[in-house]
Amino acid sequence: MKILIVDDHTLFRSGMVHLLQSLSPTPVVVESEDLHRARELLAEHSDIDLVLLDLKLSDAVGVDSLLVLRKEAPDTTIVVLSGEQDPSVIHRCIDNGAMGFITKSTTHDELLNAIRLIVSGGVYLPRDAMINGLHVNQHGERSDVALLASLSDRQREVLTYLLQGKPNKTISNNMDISQNTVKAHLSAIFRTLGARNRTEAVYFAARAGVPLE
Repeated sequence: MKILIVDDHTLFRSGMVHLLQSLSPTPVVVESEDLHRARELLAEHSDIDLVLLDLKLSDAVGVDSLLVLRKEAPDTTIVVLSGEQDPSVIHRCIDNGAMGFITKSTTHDELLNAIRLIVSGGVYLPRDAMINGLHVNQHGERSDVALLASLSDRQREVLTYLLQGKPNKTISNNMDISQNTVKAHLSAIFRTLGARNRTEAVYFAARAGVPLE
């Protein structure tokens, strides 16, 4: 696995490189201090699997950097690693295709577990964000895991693409089905999970903590 760290603090990047060596298998880690260099590295290294992105860089602030990297590397998993804890910012990141949001106040063990979950196909969000941002699961006794398990194989495949931030057209092409069929699957997924939109479905999957792949 190859991981790109994008953060403008050298000491933080160095600490992250050291911490990531605890993962197994040990990843290859490349570093960037700004968005410009991150774009160059993504162009040079087509095998980057995961990007850990800070939202405050010298040449980009906020969700703009996420939007740029998602456009240039649509198949690469991007996770925001930030000191920001505003639920609305976390919501915007997930809404724009981030596969997770890890706050810099997270402990080392929590951070490593979050990365393991994301790499295995899950989504990670801070607990407070899920509590403040969720309006889903009004199904009483049925657990989140049971609701995910009740989805059909095709619905789980659609949900996996949804978690990756893929638009309906891309899902349609990848699964060789019409966009109307994609919409029908999404409607069924939302109805089953009790979600009102894509972002709430992502929050639901994060709360369940179960990889879909």
